[in-house]
Parts: sequence; structure tokens; C-alpha cells
Amino acid sequence: MLGSAALGFVLLAPSAPVPAQPPVPAPKADRFKSQEFARIVYNVGDQLALRYTKPVEMKELIEAAIKGLYDECGLVVPDRVTQAVRTAGGGQDLLNVLIDVRLLLADQPALRGPRALFAAVNGYKHATEPACQLVSPRANTFASIDMDFGIGIELEGVTGNPWIIYQVEYKTALGHYAQSGWLEPVPRPEAVPAPAGSLWRIKRVIPESHAQKAGIKPDDVITHLNGTEITGENANKLFGQFAFPPAMFDPQTGLPIVPERTLGFKRDGTKTFTVKIKGGPYTPASAFGVTRTNEDKWDCLLDRTYKIGYIRLGAVETALDTKVGEMLADLDRRGCRALVLDLRWCPGGYVDPGVRIAGMFLRENVMLAQMKYRNPQLAGSQAEIRNAFPNLTRYTTYPMVVLVGQETTGGGELIAAALRDNERCVLMGQRTVGRASIQNIIDAGFGGLQFKVTVGESFRPNGKSRQRKPDSGPNDEWGLKPDEGLEVPVTKDKSMELRRWADLHALRPYDSTEGLDFDDPTLDPYRLNALDYLRKKIGKPQGEK
Repeated sequence: MLGSAALGFVLLAPSAPVPAQPPVPAPKADRFKSQEFARIVYNVGDQLALRYTKPVEMKELIEAAIKGLYDECGLVVPDRVTQAVRTAGGGQDLLNVLIDVRLLLADQPALRGPRALFAAVNGYKHATEPACQLVSPRANTFASIDMDFGIGIELEGVTGNPWIIYQVEYKTALGHYAQSGWLEPVPRPEAVPAPAGSLWRIKRVIPESHAQKAGIKPDDVITHLNGTEITGENANKLFGQFAFPPAMFDPQTGLPIVPERTLGFKRDGTKTFTVKIKGGPYTPASAFGVTRTNEDKWDCLLDRTYKIGYIRLGAVETALDTKVGEMLADLDRRGCRALVLDLRWCPGGYVDPGVRIAGMFLRENVMLAQMKYRNPQLAGSQAEIRNAFPNLTRYTTYPMVVLVGQETTGGGELIAAALRDNERCVLMGQRTVGRASIQNIIDAGFGGLQFKVTVGESFRPNGKSRQRKPDSGPNDEWGLKPDEGLEVPVTKDKSMELRRWADLHALRPYDSTEGLDFDDPTLDPYRLNALDYLRKKIGKPQGEK
């Protein structure tokens, strides 16, 4: 078993390709910070090894974390480093390897600040899967929102790792988080490079948010914040003020208040306008119908002659089942005879509302999904999910078409599988993504971040796997395929166009008179085929003999 001094000598011995090496011995402060770094990385790996869906050794994880560090620098892991990991005698030896590797890469710009922690912890994907990764603490409890600035918009570049790294750097600079595992000094807040740059383009507007109600649209560009023009010189400073405005609290309730902001916009490169917008709590819409009523609710009758309903689902958010239940009850009151359930752009989400939505269309006690965990005692969920929900109104008789596509993922696939395996619907469209991971969250131990761990896999009610493996071929069991004869062949460009249409349709205010392409189902091959199928299934329109 190698001791720390011997291991340091092994790792710091000359060999190519190796970056510039720190002085040996390293400065006392750097070694202490490297020890902090190693403990954080090791602790995440320890929890991951306990919970991950397949057995994985700490040596494999630490080797993966080191690969993450070298990959971030554009370097290949030296053989002697790999050998040091594989011959380590235990946890302390592995910690020592992490410490010495961090010192070995101390001068790498790609690992400055918290970036080394991100590279190492996200490097665990090399021993597990890409879905195991760091995530930011959400601004709210919704699965479909990463950062909405309290008003319901997402900006280009302000998602994923760039956003999370900025958040940690900026909040650490403000003193909200302790500097843990950094070798470098903390920068001033205005010196932290903003992920949005100087062009703040709207990537997404969240339905039912303050931004949607204010008429903001995707591709709008924010040009001014509270009267100040956004330029290359002041973008960093202004972005910090926009993302993290000074905390304000209601003196009576003690609850946080999102201050009103005045935003200047440019649309289509020429049109300019200004919006005063006050943020705060809202519930994003994830269920959509055909048109909005004067009460700002969804009318879900797609074919009024044949009484065919239509509901489209986005992310499976908490309480989405309640909204879907309201839509189905309204359709039932209006004599609905068939339904199109559109899951083409459902990215998944939470299991509980997903299985309840499936249960609304199925008989009591039928199988909805099977769950398999490596450590069931840590999973917090049962192995079988059956349709045993109390007080659930069920619609089990009329014919259904479920639309699926190449973006139907996770929870969307779970709903589709439950309905298809219980012979409640036909599937129409294209093959789905093939993602069935069940994930839990653990504390990452720095920057207020969390780490997603795959703890198990959900299976179809018939026991077949939905998960697409790295080596899965087109003839293997994964995802969901449309029923024979019900595939809808469309190009990738057409699929992207249809999604843009659907997004704009969801954002249109109830009092708008604007006509949109998504209003016409004949322009959408999926809905056109679904209507044709259901009309033939129903027969004559209601009232005809």
C-alpha cells in the first residue's frame, strides 16, 4: 500500500503528456484545499456507490472522476495515474490519489474555481451513465424549469453546466456559499463571466408564467434592464442583478418578494417594446387543449362533429394529473366519444402524477409499471405500481390514439406503455427515446448543488424493458414503437417545425385573435392520421343514422 508521500512521488514523476507541474512539495494552503476537493469528490462517489442501480466499486468511480478532470483539460490520463488508482489499498489511498492529481493539474485554467469539482463529480458518468450528474437547486419545485428568473423565461446559454457553474461562482463571490475545494481566490461578483454573454435571447417562455401573460415570445432579445442598455461592458454586472436581485421580503408574511423589473425587448431584429413585469410564484402549464376559452381554460374538443377530444402533455409535473382530470371531466360532460392523447414532446418528469394519469383510462388494479431497484430500502417506492388510486374518476370505454415520437421520454413513455400494454389504446407516430431510469437526488456537498443518481429502472407492465442501452440496436427491446401500420413518417425538419408550432400555440393568450398553424390539424400529419383512424372507429357522427 502506497503512502501519501510515495504516491505523490509516483504521480509527479516526469512523463508525457503531463501539464505544467506545481512545485514539490506543494504550498501548504494548496494541499489543504486539494484535501477539501478530494473529500467532496470522494463523498459524492461514496453515496453514488451505495445507491447506483448496478454495483460499482469506488476504484472505478475515482478513476472516472480523474478522467473527468483530464478530459476537461483536453489531456489523456497518464498510465501511472491510472495504475495508482488501481493499486490503491483503500479509501485513504484513493483520497491521496485525488489530492495529488488535483495538485498535478493545479495550473490548468479549465479547472479554476469550482470547475475542478464539476469536472470530477460529473466524471462519474464514465463509470455509470450520463444521467448521473450535478444539477442546480431549482428556483421552484417544477421538473421542467432550470432557471426562470422568477418570471417564466429561459435564456440561451443559461442552462446546464454553464449556468450551474456561474451560480456557484457568483453566489460564492457574494458570500452565500463557503469556498470549498477551490485552489484559486474568489473573484468579485462583476468579474464572474455570465453564461448569457451580452446577447440575452429568450430560448423559452413557460406557459402560464408572468412572461407568457406579458406577451413575451421565444427569440425576443432583452436589450435593456431597468432603463440601462445591455452592452459587452456591463453585461456581467447587469446579469448578476437580473438573476439574483437583492433579497426583499414582505414585512407581514416574511415571504420573499420578486421585485418588478422593466425590460426592453427587440423582436425580429427591428420591433422594440418595453414590459414592466413583476415575478413571483406561478404554476407552469403542462396540459394543453385545442383553444383557450374566455375563462382562460382549455377547450379540448378537436372534432366537434365526431366529438373527438385532444389533450397534449408537456413535462409530467406535480399535480398535472389534477389538471388532466379537469380536462377529461369537461370532455365527458360534452359527450366525448374518442380521445387523442398527444405525448410527442413529453420529456418525462415525476412518477406519481404520470401513473395517476395512466390510471384514469384503465380499470382498477391493473398493472401500470414495474420498478426494479438495486437497493429497494433506499428507493422509497414500491416494486409494482397498480391502478389502486382512491377517488380516481376513470374513462375506460371510448377509443384512444396515443401519439408518440422521437422526443417522447421517460414519464411520457411510462404513460404510453401502461395504456398500450393494457390494450387501452393504439400507439401512433414514431419510436420513442427509450429512457426508463429512476433517479433520486443526493447532496453534492458544495455550492448548494445536488447530484442525480440513477437508483433503478422502470419496466413496462408486461415486464419488457424500455431502456435503450449504449449497445442497443434497432431490433432490440427499447422505447415504444407505433402499432403496425400506424407509423407516421416525417422528416426531422418537419418534426422541429411541428414542435415550434405547438410551443407558440401553448403561449397564445386567451384573448388573442392571432391564427396559428397548429390550429389546423390537417397541417399536422400525426393529428390528421389520428382523427382519420378514430372517425373510422366511431362510425357516423353523433346524431346521424
